[in-house]
Amino acid sequence: MHTPNPKSKRQRETGAALIIAMFTLLLVSAVALSLVMASGTESSLAGNYRSSTSAYYAGLAGIEEARGRLLPTNPNFFNLTTANFVTVAGSAPALAIGQCRYIINAQPNEVVDPVNQASPFADKEYKNEWGGANPPAVGAGTQYINSVFKSAPTADPGGSQGPMFKWVRITPATEQSLGVNVNGGGVDAATPVLYDSGAANAVGQAGTLTLVPSANTLQVFQITADAVMPNGSQKLMQYVVAPVTFGLNFPSALTLSGNISQFNGANSAPYKVNGTDGSGTPPNTVPGCNPNANNSLPAIGVTDAPPATSDKTTVTSGIPRPANYTGGGLSTPSVGEVNLNPLLATPGGLSQLVTTITQNADMVLTPPTGTAASYSQLPPSSIASPCTPSTVVVQGDFDLGPATGCGLLVVTGNFLYHGNSGWDGIVLVIGTGTTQFVGQGGGNGEFDGAVFVASTSTPANVSFDISGGGGNGIYYNSCWIQQSQKPPTLRVVSYREIPNP
Repeated sequence: MHTPNPKSKRQRETGAALIIAMFTLLLVSAVALSLVMASGTESSLAGNYRSSTSAYYAGLAGIEEARGRLLPTNPNFFNLTTANFVTVAGSAPALAIGQCRYIINAQPNEVVDPVNQASPFADKEYKNEWGGANPPAVGAGTQYINSVFKSAPTADPGGSQGPMFKWVRITPATEQSLGVNVNGGGVDAATPVLYDSGAANAVGQAGTLTLVPSANTLQVFQITADAVMPNGSQKLMQYVVAPVTFGLNFPSALTLSGNISQFNGANSAPYKVNGTDGSGTPPNTVPGCNPNANNSLPAIGVTDAPPATSDKTTVTSGIPRPANYTGGGLSTPSVGEVNLNPLLATPGGLSQLVTTITQNADMVLTPPTGTAASYSQLPPSSIASPCTPSTVVVQGDFDLGPATGCGLLVVTGNFLYHGNSGWDGIVLVIGTGTTQFVGQGGGNGEFDGAVFVASTSTPANVSFDISGGGGNGIYYNSCWIQQSQKPPTLRVVSYREIPNP
């Protein structure tokens, strides 16, 4: 019998463990290598994402700087740095077709010249929007201004350069530059696109584009930013923006909305209420704006719905000098039933309007209960001569005293003025209960623009009572109505990220 030799079997198996160990080592090495490669890929993806995101936010920062500096109320408004950098039409910015404004944000030892098409930071997107033309030369339609991050004292002395956008361009919008046929005709390259914040668009929402100018339209701008990171990552961002207003317009020089519980007109011969545009005592002009004398509205508007005439009768019977109340093609006294802007027509609309104005006011006064705020608390510039229009909200009663001022004045209680009091712009007296508009004494103050008195209560009762001379009266003026509605912001109409040209 043959007996197997264990030693011989072991010899045949010699090296198997080594092979298994080597295979295991190879497998572990492959896994480790794949992990290293995956880690590197993830790091690369994360780095690319981080760089792309940084460029994105740098571009947005540049756009937001431009959007903010277009507002005349901004402490960094362009014209405060460079005179006439943008035109101010009424109280809103404007640019002519062919004008181009750049914010430059060069880093140390870097030259940023977007008009120069040979520059590494050339604006090559402009030709895509303006029919193949390059940006106009500096001085021939183009102006440069430094970013706030390059101007003392904003610049960081420690060396931080702020957001790393290279330039921001601001141009007026046209149908051609937007690629939008606004009016359904041919695409126009020469007419500025305008925005009416009070009109409804095709889906019934507030705000619409138009080419037809009116008292409620303001210019649309395209704001384009180029951001470039140190590793070369680049983003081109663009906003289409438009100044918005509160959309206020009025159907008469003096409008009384609600049940008129009392109406006593002034007794003096100088006191008049006139609905003809610009009919006040000169000088009552707004630079760059001419009232339309052919625009004649009722001197006093009431909200009776025909055939009801009780409010009209109350007003007419309370006028001591009927011939002093003119306008609107009506017989004297000129008192008529009027239709109100939707913002002014309902208690809910009035409350929302007051809230919106309050959120954007230059000053909000809240007098202690049982007292009235005083003219001495108004912004000094609003009662200086010449005055700077301000938006002031008084959350309670207000006494204008002997002051004359300008802007948008909202009083959510009762309003008291005196013979030498006056206001250019809009006075909204929107209280609760019975809202009172009271005048005392004589003088030569007057109101140019529009006065509106209403109540948010149900029933809504209003009272108008002038004792004594009452000053020179109330005169409709569309220029002051527009001038007093300073745009509180520039609304973003659309936004896009542009593929690098």
